[in-house]
Amino acid sequence: MRVYVGVDGGGTNTDAAIISEFGEILARLRGGPTNPHSVPPEQALSELQRVLEQLFNLVSDLSTNCEGICLGMSGVDTIQERQLIADAVNNYMKNSNRHKSDACPVWVVSEGEIALMASLGHTHGVLCISGTGSIVYGFTLEGERYRAGGWGHLLGDEGSGYRIGQRALQVVMQSYDGVLPPTGLTPLLIKKLNLREISELKARVYQSDWGKTETASIARLAIEAAESGDEATRALIIEEAGQLAITAKALIARHPEFATTQIVLSGSLFRYAALFRNTFIQKLSGYYKELDFVYREDAPAPAVGAAQLARRRCSLKESF
Repeated sequence: MRVYVGVDGGGTNTDAAIISEFGEILARLRGGPTNPHSVPPEQALSELQRVLEQLFNLVSDLSTNCEGICLGMSGVDTIQERQLIADAVNNYMKNSNRHKSDACPVWVVSEGEIALMASLGHTHGVLCISGTGSIVYGFTLEGERYRAGGWGHLLGDEGSGYRIGQRALQVVMQSYDGVLPPTGLTPLLIKKLNLREISELKARVYQSDWGKTETASIARLAIEAAESGDEATRALIIEEAGQLAITAKALIARHPEFATTQIVLSGSLFRYAALFRNTFIQKLSGYYKELDFVYREDAPAPAVGAAQLARRRCSLKESF
């Protein structure tokens, strides 16, 4: 049986999958970060090879029949970076005798392409991602690539888990100072962080073990408070959804094809926050009337989309 491998490489986790020539998912595996901008490049490549090794070990009787590998790598933008990763995977396949012929084609693409493949079955359209960070991708029928946002938590990340978490922390302290009315977020935060009183928050968030991920995790509490009717958290979630809609609007304006295309919504904010998702759709629809929004809770994982893309490219014999 011919098999195809897909990898969704991120700054926190890496998800990998093997599918059969018929599209059946044969194995899934999760590993650590493989984004060369989140961890040192050597560590990222080492972890990527470890993930592939463990994935193939799950179906060791099929590993020599791997026909293609597609990797959607977060943070990998340049041709040089893509080639570095492709070379590392090619060397791994060669040195481990994982393929019975001379070459197993390897493609390195963006996280946007594999997410579109998973949701739509093709790689053209607009993808809006709101997770820990945020970014908007656009891909035309002719293969042109566009992006807006994705500049990280210091330069951007509007409408992201990090931005909502950061603002939620600020709302709690403004409420404590009397600048804002009491908020239902305060008791949720005290419970989550095991604080005696909210004034202890300063000491907690300025510790060395508090980082971007911890700030982004507070977005879950903001969503919970907003769903309970808390006005302060509802307002900030609505504002951040509007900011991400403005970013998407800017990308759509860069190519006429995007004004009538499918808009795929991906990431934890769209998944868990109906208020965020509905506000984003409402705001962006106000700018462009003919957009087709796609939000699928049952969509295959992006790693599976990457494996599907490998299978498709092998059938079309596309090059790197």
